[in-house]
Amino acid sequence: IKSQGDDDMGVREEADRQANQLLQEIKNSNALQDLSENPLLLTMIATVHRRRGSIPRNRVELYRDICQVLLEKRQQAKGMTDVLTASQKQAILQPLSLELMRRKTRKFTLADIAPLLKAKLANLPQVQFAPEEFLKRLQEVDALIAKEQEGEFEFAHLSFQEYLAAVEIKDTHQEACLLEIFDDTEKLAWWAETMKLYAAQGDATRLIETALAAPNFEKLLLATDFWQVAV
Repeated sequence: IKSQGDDDMGVREEADRQANQLLQEIKNSNALQDLSENPLLLTMIATVHRRRGSIPRNRVELYRDICQVLLEKRQQAKGMTDVLTASQKQAILQPLSLELMRRKTRKFTLADIAPLLKAKLANLPQVQFAPEEFLKRLQEVDALIAKEQEGEFEFAHLSFQEYLAAVEIKDTHQEACLLEIFDDTEKLAWWAETMKLYAAQGDATRLIETALAAPNFEKLLLATDFWQVAV
C-alpha cells in the first residue's frame, strides 16, 4: 500500500501473491529457512524479494544483495547519509571475515581486530573514523555486526562471514589457502561453506582436483557441490 500509494483490491491481491511466493521460496530453500529465523535477515530477504520480484537462486547473489541492502540501501530508505559507500565498507569487512575464518571463530573483540581496521581505514584518506567508531556504526546503523555481550561481537549470521571471506579470497587470488585445507579434516568442516561460496564465483577446477586427489566420502561430497555451484 505504501509503495503503490493506493489501497484497493488489486494492490492487496498483488501483495498477497508476492507474500505467498516469498513464503514458498523460503520453504523450498534450507539456506533461506536458516537465515529467515533472524528477524532482521528475514526483513532483508523480503526487501530483496520486493526489489527483484524473486529471491536469487545463487547464494552468492543473495548474500551480495543482502549486504548491499544492509550497507547502503537501508540507510537510504531511512534518509540517512554515510561518508562510506557500501563497497568501501565491504572492502574492510572482507579481510576481517577472512581473518576470523583463519582463526576459526565467529566472535571477536575490538582489541582483536583494531590493527586490521586501522590499517584498512588508513587507505581511505577522506575518512577520519577510528576502529571503534567504524565497528559501532556497523553494529548500530548497518546491523551487519551483532553485539553478543559487552565487548564481544560477531557477524549477524555466520553465512555473511563465510561469504565475505570467499569474496576476499577471490578478489585477492588466495585460492591456495583453500587448497591447503583438504589435508585437515577438522579445518575442512569449518571451511566447507566458504569453499562452496568461492566455487560459486568462478572456476572450481583446482578445488575439485584437490578434493579428488585423495578422496574420502566428505571430499567426494564437496567435489560434487563445487561442480554443481561453479559458474
